[in-house]
Amino acid sequence: MREKDLAYALDWMAIQELVAEYGQAIDSGKDTGDWRRWANVFTPELTADYSRFMGGEPLTITREMAAEYGRVAVGAFTRVQHSTANTVRIHFKSDTQAQVMAYAEVSHYFDLGGVQQEWTLVGRYTHDVEKTAEGWRIRKVLLDPVHYRGNPLGLEFVKGRRLS
Repeated sequence: MREKDLAYALDWMAIQELVAEYGQAIDSGKDTGDWRRWANVFTPELTADYSRFMGGEPLTITREMAAEYGRVAVGAFTRVQHSTANTVRIHFKSDTQAQVMAYAEVSHYFDLGGVQQEWTLVGRYTHDVEKTAEGWRIRKVLLDPVHYRGNPLGLEFVKGRRLS
């Protein structure tokens, strides 16, 4: 267990910021088309485990590939909004390694026949993070869906389905 001193508090705040940045940077990438901000939350190589959400296996990819993956996943939506809970649990494994659990509601908006639609994912993120020369970064992300609501076509859009 780490001593709860000033270094601990600074690391704790930096990790809280990183978890908030994860979601806000996706939203910003969708809004601006600039995915560098989202790529920057990750270590140069990471494990992306969205298997509980989309099936398949966890992927070991570069941060640039993660940014492209995110761009494609939200491509069918007009807007996306990640609302990350302010109760984030951090378990420090060492001075440079931690595991973080955070709950989030992710709303996805799209137009269908001129009618605004929403599909929302309520889920739990588990991030393995490490302290790098760039600061704290996500080395592994696991998304565990808890609940979906709204138009289920949204999940199909995330998986790559498009209307013709």
